[in-house]
Amino acid sequence: MRAAPLEDHDDQQKSFWTKFKEKLGFGDYEDVEDEEVVVVEDTSGRRRMSTVRVNPSRLNRVSVWLTVQSFDNAQQAADGLKMGHQQIVNLEKATPDICTRVIDFLSGVTYALDGFVEKVGDRVYMFTPANYVIEVENGERGRRVQGPFREN
Repeated sequence: MRAAPLEDHDDQQKSFWTKFKEKLGFGDYEDVEDEEVVVVEDTSGRRRMSTVRVNPSRLNRVSVWLTVQSFDNAQQAADGLKMGHQQIVNLEKATPDICTRVIDFLSGVTYALDGFVEKVGDRVYMFTPANYVIEVENGERGRRVQGPFREN
């Protein structure tokens, strides 16, 4: 009986591992990163172009709270911020006490995450973690939440 050459044995073993990896979903594949380009026009007469690069493997989420009526909703919004999701909170139907508590609480969470907060309407606020940047209509950036001991 003659043993198979070593190269043939490696090919058989390789094909077994290849089949095994493919069965588990780890077969050979090539990562391709797509880029999305968005062109933004300025309506003031000047043309300004911005390029936004989007990594399709990491989708960002936006949570819109149509009505916040209790502090429990603020805790859910804070959990979303901690997971990296931007939160738009509508406090129009909340009592003034709940409104103050929710804004203070979410501002504290946003500060801890080095995030941004912006008032986008009457009693409507947008809270974002650090991986978002808010651009306001006049070209300024959103306000980073500043704590009493932070120097910026």
